[in-house]
Amino acid sequence: MSMHMMSLVMMLAPSDPTGSGDVAKDVVESELVTLLTMLGIVVVAAIVAHVVLGWLLSRLSRLSRGRLRWGGVLAEAAKFPVGLAIWLLAATWVLEHASALWVFFSKGDANVATDVDHFVHMILPAMRIIIAVFCGTLFVSRSVRRAQHVIEQQAADTGSEMDMTALQALFGIGVVFVWIIGVIVGMQSLGMNMSAILTIGGIGSAAFAFASKDVIANFFGGIMVLFNRPFRVGDWVIIKGIEGGIERIGLYATHIRTGDKRLVYVPNSVFVSGVIENTSERTNRRLSETIGVRYDDFDAVESIIADLEQLFAGDESIDHDQAVRVSFGGYGDSTIDISILAFTCTTSIAEFGKIRERLMLEVGRVVHKHGADFAFPTMTVDMPAQTT
Repeated sequence: MSMHMMSLVMMLAPSDPTGSGDVAKDVVESELVTLLTMLGIVVVAAIVAHVVLGWLLSRLSRLSRGRLRWGGVLAEAAKFPVGLAIWLLAATWVLEHASALWVFFSKGDANVATDVDHFVHMILPAMRIIIAVFCGTLFVSRSVRRAQHVIEQQAADTGSEMDMTALQALFGIGVVFVWIIGVIVGMQSLGMNMSAILTIGGIGSAAFAFASKDVIANFFGGIMVLFNRPFRVGDWVIIKGIEGGIERIGLYATHIRTGDKRLVYVPNSVFVSGVIENTSERTNRRLSETIGVRYDDFDAVESIIADLEQLFAGDESIDHDQAVRVSFGGYGDSTIDISILAFTCTTSIAEFGKIRERLMLEVGRVVHKHGADFAFPTMTVDMPAQTT
């Protein structure tokens, strides 16, 4: 108890053995006026702090519409916890100063003075710790929820195919985790020995984690997919020999529709250690072909290569920022090989098929224009000469 409180309690508590009632009455009235003045100052200070901080946080919350969006999110989340903390702490100070009235109306009961001392020195500090931890935890949990709202709004504005159910479940787990941490911090701040509780909880958590390690691995795999975004709904992926389109991304498993329309449920733990090939993220499609002309057309090979180079260099469907190459490929068993490498501008498999069809037909016309032809597999058998 503060010195002022001690003197006030001593002044109010005892009776007047000397009979100087007027002097004691004047002193008591003076102390009561001082007490009421302090109570008024506390209330006015709380009102001013609430109004000023509320106005400041409201101004900062408007940043959620600008570039500093996350600063505005935190300001919006802090408005209610800050106001609650101001009034709860103000209430503790009011109780601290008003507790002297309890002594006054108790007619000098020594037990009441002891109870007031215990209340001021033990209970009120514990209440302030609980208020601080509670309001801080409330602020963090509200920040998590506000962040969820911002992410959902961004997904709606951009037309993202984000799994909202999984997102809400993830942030819900985050809020529960925040409150668990808040309870532990609050109990530790009150002087409770959390070592035994945490030890028992750690053993139980280890046993639970071991029993559900696959579930936990899939859960964290789902988190990795949601935040790292190696693929999105609608992408075509290849992983662990499974090829298909992503239909749904869940917290436990991802749904993949294969080319033959089978639905495959892939546990998310696969994505933590597996190699993911996202073919939907390709920038071009590669055209790689090898054609073989007859050995009888050896003299026309150079002219064929030159014309094919012009063909691919002038085609608008070919990406000329990428490698475009027509070159001698080698001598085959029955062919002189010509290698063709190019990249199309499109990534659509249907459009790529049309471009490939058109270009390969043009390649055939170039070969025939030079009087050459494609070779067929042939075999020459040398027979020993027969003697008569």
